Amino acid sequence: MTHLTAEEVGAIMLDAEAFRPPAGETFLYALMGRAEGQAVIEGGLPLADRLIFLEGSLAALALADIPPEQDIGILRVRRRLIQSWLEVAHEGHGPCYVLVAKDPSGR
Repeated sequence: MTHLTAEEVGAIMLDAEAFRPPAGETFLYALMGRAEGQAVIEGGLPLADRLIFLEGSLAALALADIPPEQDIGILRVRRRLIQSWLEVAHEGHGPCYVLVAKDPSGR
């Protein structure tokens, strides 16, 4: 397996200007260009440490650092649906997550 489909993980693109993350840990977010986000929705989420996912509060904090003229969208996924492919990493303001391929035994 090399990709997770958008349907499998409940992925949708959100508008960065109106982003207000809900409380709780139901979702993870990846900030990316809108064109890249649409390509991910259509082609699936690659299981490689290319996409960086943040919890809501950290996504909002990171979004504040991005210039308004940059065409940014937010890819939202359901955490429980990608949990088994997540690996913890650190970047910028705190912990983040990357998707990694795992063998069928879960390693």
